[in-house]
This record gives sequence, C-alpha cells and structure tokens, in this order.
Amino acid sequence: MLKRVCEENMDRLSEEQSRRNKEADATWALYEPHRRRVTQLLLNARSQTQTQSSAPSRACLLGAGNLNDFDLSALMTVFAELIVIDVDVESLQRGLVRQGFSGDRRIQVVAPADVTGIFADLSSMQPGQPANAELIERCLMTLRQPPDLSVIGTCDVVASVGLMTQLIDAVVKSVGESHPRFWEVVSAIRLQHLLLMLQLTQSNGAAVLVTEVVSSKSCPALLSVNEVELPSLLMKEIAARNFFTGTNPAALQQLLQTELRVASQLVR
Repeated sequence: MLKRVCEENMDRLSEEQSRRNKEADATWALYEPHRRRVTQLLLNARSQTQTQSSAPSRACLLGAGNLNDFDLSALMTVFAELIVIDVDVESLQRGLVRQGFSGDRRIQVVAPADVTGIFADLSSMQPGQPANAELIERCLMTLRQPPDLSVIGTCDVVASVGLMTQLIDAVVKSVGESHPRFWEVVSAIRLQHLLLMLQLTQSNGAAVLVTEVVSSKSCPALLSVNEVELPSLLMKEIAARNFFTGTNPAALQQLLQTELRVASQLVR
C-alpha cells in the first residue's frame, strides 16, 4: 500500500538522497552484520514492551531508504504491520523488491515524505551563498513541532536508523556551518526528530534511535577494531571531538534527560 504525503518540491536534497540510496543498493551484502544487529534491536524492543493487548503489533521505520538496515522477513515474524517512510519512493520500492515484499499489504509505504517539514525551504538555499534570514526563521518556526503524520497512527516500535545524520547533513549543505544560526537549526531539527519518534510511539512502546557517530575516513581504526575495543575507541574519538555534527552520544543522552518535552515521555 502506497501513500503519498508532503509532496512539496524538495529538489536538490531529495535528489541527493536518491543518489546516495542508489549507491547503497550495491552494498546489501556489506550491510549484513549491521542489518542483523539493527533487526535484533527492534525484535528485542518489541519483546520488552509486549502487552496483553489483542491489537496487531505495528512498527514504523523512519527514513527506511533502500531497507538495507532491516531484515523484513525477521521483522514480519513479530509485527503484523510495518510502516516504511522515506523521501525516496523508488528506493523503498527497490528495497521491497529485493527482499521479496513488493505489493505485500502488510507493509504501508508512506512516500515521498519529508519528516521535517523544511526540506523545500532548505532546498531553495543555494550552497555557498548566504542563507536567507527569512527562510532560516521560517525553518525554525516549522521545527518547533513535529510534522503531522497522524495518518500513520501510533506504533509499538518506532525506529530511526541513520536518519538523524542525514537530516543534519541537509542543514550543513544548505545553511552552512559558518552561518551564525547554523547550530540553532541543527539543534532544532535534532529535537524535532526525537519528538516525532515519541509522537509516533505508543505509550507502552519503544523508540529506537540508531545513528552514525564517526566515519572511518577520519578514524581509520574503525576498519580493524574488534567489538570489545569499540567503546573505548569511540570515547577516545569523542574526547578528540572527532564525531559528526550533532551526534555526540553524551550530548544526546543529556538532551534526553534535560529537554522536558522529551524526558517527560520517557520511562526511567
């Protein structure tokens, strides 16, 4: 089932995401360890929040892209319905075909969907040119609330996998890191995304955030580090301030604890 929402002209940013998704199509096999871990996270989240309710279980995958992050066969063993959301319709369709779920009525495709409400405005900003102050202000106003995705309803598990860095990167490429309000926009888009996840999650459900923190381009040791040593390597890179904008795990944890609109919805 395909639903189209938020069909504004998103031009440059949607084209860039489509290009990235096409490049990632060839990396299905490379994603296998990551896909297995992410899928297990979602299965564990479902088992930990399961209730006696007779309602069919539902999961929402935000920014699902070409679905390289998820093993749909495994997820469909515990979820009666999946909602997959992305700005790139073709990528979702390719991913469904690859995993043998094209046309499966248990999977609701919501696309093209801008989960921020500001992609059209960001796309109108020209890279390398001073960002329009009026557009910046309009973006900040929009980001005060999550977009209306009430058509989806609420889900037992809501997952955002690799999407937060894509949203922040859109700000980097549009507003520019040298803009005096750059960090304000990044902070707003990050908070809005967390609020959207919680908005879509049932009161007894789970929201799962998976985000990139650092690249092997700036931290070559990632290519050879074993799982046991990974936490200490990550701490070292964070101490050296080698991480993607807005993804410092300590800062994210602090945000979850101190931002009232988020913290008030979390179970301690």
